[in-house]
Amino acid sequence: MRLDEKELRDEIFEAIRRIFDLRSKEERFTPGVDLVRYAGAVIDENEVRNMVNAILDGWFGISKYARRFQIEFSRFLGVKNTIITNSGSSANLLAISALSSKRLGDNRLKPGDEVITPALTFPTTLNPIIQNGLIPVFLDVDPETYNVRAEEVEDALSDKTRAIVIPHTLGNPNEMDVLCDLSEDHGLYLIEDACDALGSKYDGRYVGSFGEFGTFSFYPAHQITMGEGGALVTNDERLAEIALSLRDWGRACVMPICNPMRCPDRECPKAAYVKKKRNPYGLPDDYDKRYTYVEIGYNFKPTEIQAAMGLAQLEKLPRFIEARRRNFKILYDRFLEYEEFFILPRWLPKSEPCWFAFPLTIREDAPFTRKSLFEWLTKHRVEVKMIFAGNILRHPAYKGIRCRVAGDLKNCDYIMWNSFFLGVYPGLTDEKISYMLDVIEGFLRENS
Repeated sequence: MRLDEKELRDEIFEAIRRIFDLRSKEERFTPGVDLVRYAGAVIDENEVRNMVNAILDGWFGISKYARRFQIEFSRFLGVKNTIITNSGSSANLLAISALSSKRLGDNRLKPGDEVITPALTFPTTLNPIIQNGLIPVFLDVDPETYNVRAEEVEDALSDKTRAIVIPHTLGNPNEMDVLCDLSEDHGLYLIEDACDALGSKYDGRYVGSFGEFGTFSFYPAHQITMGEGGALVTNDERLAEIALSLRDWGRACVMPICNPMRCPDRECPKAAYVKKKRNPYGLPDDYDKRYTYVEIGYNFKPTEIQAAMGLAQLEKLPRFIEARRRNFKILYDRFLEYEEFFILPRWLPKSEPCWFAFPLTIREDAPFTRKSLFEWLTKHRVEVKMIFAGNILRHPAYKGIRCRVAGDLKNCDYIMWNSFFLGVYPGLTDEKISYMLDVIEGFLRENS
């Protein structure tokens, strides 16, 4: 980089720093006027600096920032492979599609195979199962953890069961030791939707690192953000290669950089040492492997600008985790006073959740409804959300889908009508949390 360009970039970065300093000094919270959000991006000049650098570098497809992010993310989780994507939803689709690849031979998931998953879910946790011609087998959830019970997973098995897809709901880990043993004993694929759960641990190990695949989302509501973005991780090199191909249009070459002089693939016609020979795919002998397609794939790559933002966010992740746990504890300790009205969340003894949000379920004999509480919170400028789809089979898009329901879904139904969550993200100051609690306690005084 030329000296004069470096000096100009430094001037831009100094201006960015001053803008954030100014915003910080001017930031004020006016109770009842400013919205207390449940989530949001927490950034400073470092994210913007990285993004501006990526823009000025002039290469917008994934490159050095994406490669660095994948290395650092893998190191954080303790996994071998990270594949960066444009969303957590895409990561879920890639995971199921990779396990359905013909390149896995008889081990692949085939149309008509059953996949066990909870009915309390997010649409794009379920959709890839349906989109790949697989049959979802729906389980109810525990009303306090919002996750499946491991023993009920075993009860739901049939001779058609080939996989388990489990979301760690709101960052609360599932019983991973039992589920891993169950998967191994029955020869099942295990996919963890950890989109809400980056930083959560079970038995000292980060969730997302247990199954064949773990998936993550970097939407602004999650533990770190790229604006949009996601990733899937795996310790299986073969599955990583297939998922990379699917992410990149289905092409045969999955090398991060195409360098004919250093290509290790002796089947690649672009490799410098390759002499004329028959193309292994039956295509013209000189056909570029990056334009040879071995999967029916997608384009699920993010931009280099997103990766640059994510790399700066990843450095902040340890303190984001600490802040989420701290904020959760403040809410939990206060709501212990109101257990007569609410079912409080519960986590397993081996779990260390990094909470996405603080869930509550209104008890059946409470003297108020969720609707009346929502109206009160909205009036007082406190944001509150449903627990995703509730029982997803109640939604119009899923009426009549091919599926199996194992047992009843009474808890999913109850959650759909009576549960919600509040925010715990790092952008919630003590002042905002205190106001939120005051508003809720005001409601309870008037309605109890």
